[in-house]
This record gives sequence, C-alpha cells and structure tokens, in this order.
Amino acid sequence: MTPIESIYEIQSAVLYLQRYLNSSDPVVPKIARMKYKKFINRFFRENVNTTEYEKRDICFGNLDYILNLLESMVEYYYFS
Repeated sequence: MTPIESIYEIQSAVLYLQRYLNSSDPVVPKIARMKYKKFINRFFRENVNTTEYEKRDICFGNLDYILNLLESMVEYYYFS
C-alpha cells in the first residue's frame, strides 16, 4: 500500500469514527476512542520521517488537527 493510500484509509476511518466519539452511550465513545488512537499511532508510525512525533499528542485531543495534518501529508507526497 502506498503512503497516500494509507493516509486516505486513515482519513476515512477517522471521519467514520467521528460520529461515534460523541455518542451518548458511555461504552461507544470509549471503543471509538481506542480505535481512533490506533489509527493516529499507525499514521505516525508509517510517516516517522516526515512528521514530528510531538504532534501525536495534539492529534489525540483535536480531530480537526489530524484531518488537516492528513491533508497536508497527501499534498507533501503528491508534490515530492
């Protein structure tokens, strides 16, 4: 799988999990948060040479930030 394909896969998973992260059921957000963290960790593991690891903690708490970061990485791979 190419890096761009992987980023798009992570992006679609994050967008899918977005609606479950704010669910009123107490168990659903917990499971969604665990899956979300796995995708964030995967992104930083696969892009270790192009991203700053310190940004990972910001991504855990800010959904918009990770989506912007994913878009910027796609642009990076397209233009490099």
